[in-house]
Amino acid sequence: MIEYFVLGEVLEPSRQHELYPETAALLRACCASPYIEVRELRCEASKMSRTEYIIINAGDGTVDSGNPAGIRRQERLAIGINPQYRVPILVHALRKDFPALSHQHPRAPGRPRTLCLYDADWAAVQLSWTPERFIARMFWWLRDSAQLKLHRDDQPLEQLFYMSPFQLILPSNYAEYAAVGGKTLTIGRVGGSDSVILRAVPSSQASQSKAIRVVSIAVPPVDATTVVELPDTLGALQEQLEIWGSDLSEPLYDSVFEAISEGVSPSEGIGEGILILLWIPRTRQGEPERTDVLGFMMTTSLFALAKAFDMLGLPNVQGHCMRIALVGGQRGTAWRSLAPVPVEVRAALTTKMAQDLSAVTPESAQFDGVLAGVGALGSALSDLWIRQQWGHWTFVDPDRLMPHNLSRHVASDCDIGLAKADVMRDLASWIYPNEPSPVAVAKSILSQDEEVLSALSQAQLVVDVTTTFQVPRELARTADAPRTASLFLTPSGLSSVMMLEDQARQQRVDGIEGQYYRAILSSDWGREHLANHFGDRWVGGGCRDISVRLSNECIHVHAGILSRQLRRSVAKPEARLCVWTYEEQSGAVASHEVSLSEVCTTTSNGWTIKYDAALIDKLKQARLIALPNEIGGSIVGVTDLKARTLVIVDVLPTPPDSQSSPRHFIRGEEGQQEALEEVHRRTARVVDYQGEWHSHPDGVPARSSQDDQILLNTVHRKMSVEGLPALMVIVARNEISFIVRYKDAA
Repeated sequence: MIEYFVLGEVLEPSRQHELYPETAALLRACCASPYIEVRELRCEASKMSRTEYIIINAGDGTVDSGNPAGIRRQERLAIGINPQYRVPILVHALRKDFPALSHQHPRAPGRPRTLCLYDADWAAVQLSWTPERFIARMFWWLRDSAQLKLHRDDQPLEQLFYMSPFQLILPSNYAEYAAVGGKTLTIGRVGGSDSVILRAVPSSQASQSKAIRVVSIAVPPVDATTVVELPDTLGALQEQLEIWGSDLSEPLYDSVFEAISEGVSPSEGIGEGILILLWIPRTRQGEPERTDVLGFMMTTSLFALAKAFDMLGLPNVQGHCMRIALVGGQRGTAWRSLAPVPVEVRAALTTKMAQDLSAVTPESAQFDGVLAGVGALGSALSDLWIRQQWGHWTFVDPDRLMPHNLSRHVASDCDIGLAKADVMRDLASWIYPNEPSPVAVAKSILSQDEEVLSALSQAQLVVDVTTTFQVPRELARTADAPRTASLFLTPSGLSSVMMLEDQARQQRVDGIEGQYYRAILSSDWGREHLANHFGDRWVGGGCRDISVRLSNECIHVHAGILSRQLRRSVAKPEARLCVWTYEEQSGAVASHEVSLSEVCTTTSNGWTIKYDAALIDKLKQARLIALPNEIGGSIVGVTDLKARTLVIVDVLPTPPDSQSSPRHFIRGEEGQQEALEEVHRRTARVVDYQGEWHSHPDGVPARSSQDDQILLNTVHRKMSVEGLPALMVIVARNEISFIVRYKDAA
């Protein structure tokens, strides 16, 4: 005798005009189907809503008899329609012994099982929904479920139990609370008394809530694809696990017995509760796939649970009981009636989880880094790296947060007046309270402070976002500094730049800087690259100060690019120079990769001269083309008086009014002033005139002649007016000489 659920009351034919439009459409489709017998219409009404049911016998001949799932060739179903429900049209299996299978909705006690026909939200389903398609979907569910094929092999296993309405968020180090004699947790609702989100935090003496002990239990593996109702007692949980070939009683007993190794006393005051964390290995056809962690909260204390297992001896005068093991392994059964509250367990974010969600490989993130400068761009970068747990960082910045910083900084009003480095460290500790925090040093990266020097000595990477020239240049000159990257935005906020040294530090950022400026001078994108620099509003007179009118949108657009590109680039040994430009009208971002050449260094009269192989090739090529005559022109570059360093950037085109022969070269003046002004404009006056270069014909060495000395003296007199050195470069067939004359030279 087959027993069926009965839903609602019969709806008389005279009331069919009251049907929902969806019900009427489905009724017509069912009547038109040769595989469906419509038995009756029923209605279930409450004060708030009304559900209409079409009761049918359905079978299209595609379900084999004796199938492994236990679905009959013809099933009695109820199509329920209620437009007020989140899923307004559902199919209920009315047979009381209809099997529990995957892809079913949770059911209330005494109610039929409900088929889960769709794996998308109803809002998406209804865009292409028709009654006919719905009926076809229903038969598809019956057919594939009968052969246990509805859940595809490439889909993850479904959960074992229907989800609890409560979600419990545990600390990321929750395993520590399951240790013998471990700490306890306090659990409260997040967002008000009606919230279903629960948060567990470490208990404190001031807490007025019940302390919760954690009992962690691992049970034997479960190989099942069915989803069943949540158990209402520990006994019901044990019975379900037994059906799946697993067991709760033995590991639960052992865990409780171990937890009271020093005995246990009845809880006092507000008492205590227990959180059982059930670790269930999941297998698919015998192969391990994952481990599920299920949570069951209990108001029962550890003392009461131990007592329910009959594992406590007689109490002493203080009421303290020691554990005992009954002869013959006998155990109490009272624990089976204890009623837990199932919760969906979620652990707080961990490093491993963050890296996985951010597609960051753990191997690439295992390094010590120093971030110099956590202003607008630096705070955005550090926020990205904190959240995706890339690197172990020391934040170095001497500045404090001011009100105007908040327009472009990730900080909040409550942080005003605090050191920016401390603000970013605290942000990391709020996101990952149980992970090691970054180190904050509220000092200059160039200070000789012991903490700064220690951080640099231990780091494998230092990232400069200080908006100054001094920091990357000084780091480049520091022999024992780690691999250095310099990241910055242009004053307009439309472009960003990354200069990255190679792993061996053969190409350092000061030499890369010279090639960056040559790219600006020789590229179309360089025409307006450093526009809107506004002169003295710029720290250090350089392009890296962003204390100008600049949208926070620009910060975040380029922070994402710079972060991702730096992460990818440091995984490789080569140096890199790249510029990214945002196009306002279209929103496109163009990438300008600048090929880097080997950087060479020489000295003259106490000055260090840096130049690169591509520049030398350019000079040699110009010499060859001019032979047998000499050729030359003006040198432009970056002069650092403090470091007594000249970085040669480029040479200007030879003026057409120059005089040239196999024995002499006199540079003309035509177009030189205009060319130098364009250099100043494009480079925000960072690149300036440094001196003169000329070639010598074959057979003549790269030594200065008497005429060359006269020329150098003339250049020196002009440069001395501003206290600048004068540079002369002579290019011969097989050698190049660099001569610096300066007013304090011996």
